[in-house]
Amino acid sequence: MTVDGSALQTVSRALGVLRCFQGDAELGVTEIARAQQLPMSTTHRLLRTLLESGFVEQVSGSGRYRLGVALAEYGHLAYRRHRVYLAEPHLEQLAVETGTAVSIAVRHGSDAINLAFTRWRETHGHNLSEVRFPLHASALGKALLAWSPVTRAELEALPYDRGTERTPRHAAALSAELDLARQAGYAINDEQTEWGFRIIAVPVFGPDGHARFAIGVRGTTRLMIPERIPFLANLARVTAATISAAMFPEAEH
Repeated sequence: MTVDGSALQTVSRALGVLRCFQGDAELGVTEIARAQQLPMSTTHRLLRTLLESGFVEQVSGSGRYRLGVALAEYGHLAYRRHRVYLAEPHLEQLAVETGTAVSIAVRHGSDAINLAFTRWRETHGHNLSEVRFPLHASALGKALLAWSPVTRAELEALPYDRGTERTPRHAAALSAELDLARQAGYAINDEQTEWGFRIIAVPVFGPDGHARFAIGVRGTTRLMIPERIPFLANLARVTAATISAAMFPEAEH
């Protein structure tokens, strides 16, 4: 069976509508149409289809839309497939030991996606809904890159438009940071995605010896002082090894 171009365009547009909700909990039709540069009639049809399938739901009274419970179902399936539940007790323990926020992420395209994280302890200035971080700027992303067989062409193809003044802006600068990460045994995001916060990350190795996941340890710059980083990184590496053994018991550790 072949799929024509119009069907593929409809699927692409529907996914674009869902992506609109990454930054806002509730949106109106006009906001979605403007964000996706679609006619109002097309936006209405897409929302109707997504509503019927449970991917979005309409807020009673306001007529606005938000993500639906069907996405929670698929999210739970992905959570189980990645066996993240095996990591969570160890993430919580690391958070308690360090007084930081701890997360575990996987690579998706040019971003690192947080699959699970402990309760953020320093909420000031932090967007709790943010789960996607650019590979080139985030400690999680750099850990996933540094301990994976990534080519120079892949680094050059990454978008370098996000971040702060401290963020690497080209492949050569990122490659240098990845070399430093491998030498130190951890990657670092020193206010490269958000001012006032410092994050370190270490790889969780899969059976092939490459980074399957990355663990991030996050805190304010007042908490994550340079003198404390090696101690935190060592604790994170121990946790990563424990999680790797739990997730991949078939591998030699």
